[in-house]
Amino acid sequence: MRSESADRTGIVRLICFHHAGGASTTFRALTRALGPHIAVTAVNLPGRQSRSREPRHRDVHACATQLAGELSSHLDQPHVLLGHSMGAIIAYTIAQQRIAAGQRGPDALIVASYAAPHLPSVATQIESADDLALATTLSQFGGLPAEILARPEWLAALMPLVRADLRICASYRHRGEPPLSCPIHVCGGDSDPVVTRADLTGWRQHTSQPRPVIIVPGGHLLFRDPHPALISAITSVLGADRQREGGLNGAT
Repeated sequence: MRSESADRTGIVRLICFHHAGGASTTFRALTRALGPHIAVTAVNLPGRQSRSREPRHRDVHACATQLAGELSSHLDQPHVLLGHSMGAIIAYTIAQQRIAAGQRGPDALIVASYAAPHLPSVATQIESADDLALATTLSQFGGLPAEILARPEWLAALMPLVRADLRICASYRHRGEPPLSCPIHVCGGDSDPVVTRADLTGWRQHTSQPRPVIIVPGGHLLFRDPHPALISAITSVLGADRQREGGLNGAT
């Protein structure tokens, strides 16, 4: 397994999956902000950073299968999965695959900035645009730096990765899987132009232990500079006296 990992003697392991076009470094600020009792594993998908020579995935089920195999030693122990944007559907798919195979599931699932699995993915709406139009759309909600629009060579290098990741999102098909038995904690930004509160609320259908949706200050990319309210919400899920019952404080 290749990832950015901060292994600590702690109560629970948090396994993090990044957004489309991102990498494990997305979670550095979160890792620093969490207390010493949390062991964080931030996963890099193939095709970027230390995994740049590996083939990129374009199918969420194949991606989840590979990552679950790499993470098996962690997934067989108590753990919480956290997925941001694209990472949310990957984390959810890993949980569903493992439970269907009779393996241990997560103690909780934390998803951020992504519509519920049964709802249409925004990726299907934007992936057919040409490179410049797609990059412009992504830059408008912070998914790409605006200066890349004026650098065709940067655009040409980055867009194949972005498109592969968008295909991961678009490849998901809801198959009527039973709700997860663990809590799903859902977070979103109050100024996210992509994912609505209704999109987030839809996750309630996919767990037998729904929790209130948490809306924190921020846009779509919540983890680049995570707001203290987001850190507090995640910490409350992972806290020593809460790991079995879970729970985020907040309201829909």
